[in-house]
Amino acid sequence: MSHPYPYSCTTAIPEIQYEEYNGARFAYVYWPAATEQTKGCIFVVHGFCEHTKLNNRLMDQLALKGYESFMFDQRGSGMTSPGRLRGLTNEKLVFDDLDHFLLKNLERCAANDIPVFLFGHSMGGGIVLNYACHGTYRSRVAGFSTTGPLIELHASAKPMWITEKLSPLLARCLPNMRIDTKLNLDGISSDPAYRAFLQHDRPLSTPLIGSLRQIYDFLQRGKALLDEKYVKDHFTRDKPVLVIHGTRDTVNDPAASKRFIDHVCPAPDRTLKLVEGARHSILSLEKDVFFNEAFDCFSAWLDQHVPASSA
Repeated sequence: MSHPYPYSCTTAIPEIQYEEYNGARFAYVYWPAATEQTKGCIFVVHGFCEHTKLNNRLMDQLALKGYESFMFDQRGSGMTSPGRLRGLTNEKLVFDDLDHFLLKNLERCAANDIPVFLFGHSMGGGIVLNYACHGTYRSRVAGFSTTGPLIELHASAKPMWITEKLSPLLARCLPNMRIDTKLNLDGISSDPAYRAFLQHDRPLSTPLIGSLRQIYDFLQRGKALLDEKYVKDHFTRDKPVLVIHGTRDTVNDPAASKRFIDHVCPAPDRTLKLVEGARHSILSLEKDVFFNEAFDCFSAWLDQHVPASSA
């Protein structure tokens, strides 16, 4: 039994397109702004076991505010990697794939004087914040923004200590072995309609399956973001940073986001927005009251950081 996506878009939903790159057939979507002038492009990096449709609500709302957006299903996820390909990726491929699509958007947008902002949710948030440390094209990005970034798992989502201890060995010896992480969907959203949609969005979203290599890599990315010396030595300082996190997120710990912004991130222009009562997927699958508060913060931050020539 399928459940409908609980949000009705105001703008037209673009068709999924495909592009072959480095052994994978990537699914992606380009969502144009719904205004006469395009203020900026938001490059969306999705979370673990996510895909483009889960972000239709965000991309639709961005279009209404004058922002175009681009998102691709990452290697190991969604329509890019169906069936037995789910979860099959590694650290090198993650950032190489991101470089490929980001460069294409940077070049396309540069021709029209449109700034490009990186936005990532959850696992994608960890990718975006790490990209600010070592990304090939980080100097050309207008800003780095995240929701519920995977910096540190919440205590209720952490693996058993023995699994954590053995994870480097398992990832090296059995990189493509896939496991069901059995994350609790209650921690993802407080909205029953979105939880029901996610539960029945098979096989694109659920079950939440990843490879040992993929899981090890995204946990290591989070650890790197709490390494004060590493981040302060490498993180770009001349770009704005925004982190939005729900206080009732039981997937990724909001306390880690606060620590990152308050004590680790060296960018002078950095902002933490904690949304009281919101759970994990705040800009994709949460109740309207939480989505609206988070989106108002995000869109205001974007408007504040769009170059005058693009506004």
